[in-house]
Amino acid sequence: MGKSFRQTVIATTAIIGLSSFAAVAAPPASDPTATRPSTMHAQPASQTQANSGRNKMDKAEQRISDLHARLLITPAQQPQWDQFALVMRDNARGMDEAFQQRVQTIPGMTASENMQSYARVATDHARDVQKLVPAFQALYDTMSVKQKQTADQVFRDDAHRGDHARHS
Repeated sequence: MGKSFRQTVIATTAIIGLSSFAAVAAPPASDPTATRPSTMHAQPASQTQANSGRNKMDKAEQRISDLHARLLITPAQQPQWDQFALVMRDNARGMDEAFQQRVQTIPGMTASENMQSYARVATDHARDVQKLVPAFQALYDTMSVKQKQTADQVFRDDAHRGDHARHS
């Protein structure tokens, strides 16, 4: 995978706030048979999943609000922003459902089923990134030079944080 594509994926993941989904639902890369962290057992599964879904959606909403403010979206850009935010919300909701399903089924999975499940989540994520890119591009095309510089820096910072977290 090329470096720029990898950075785009990392930045997009950060934008839609899914890194915490992956930390809870995906096994570490070095251990494909691992299950979710034991801290998840503190509450009944249904309550944990409901809280998790709310927390993830709250994080997505926070990210949307933060980006809106940082990018100084103008009233003229609001239609493009609304479309971008809609895709972000839809992606977050879909990924939350996929991860909740994965968390529910991990305890009974074989190692092979675990890898297949993780592959499905990764494929779903890639599909969601593909949906997000044109929505963001339409918004980016309406931005002033200053807004584009800010967006570029926000994405770079997010990619850097993602790279740093992976190599720590």
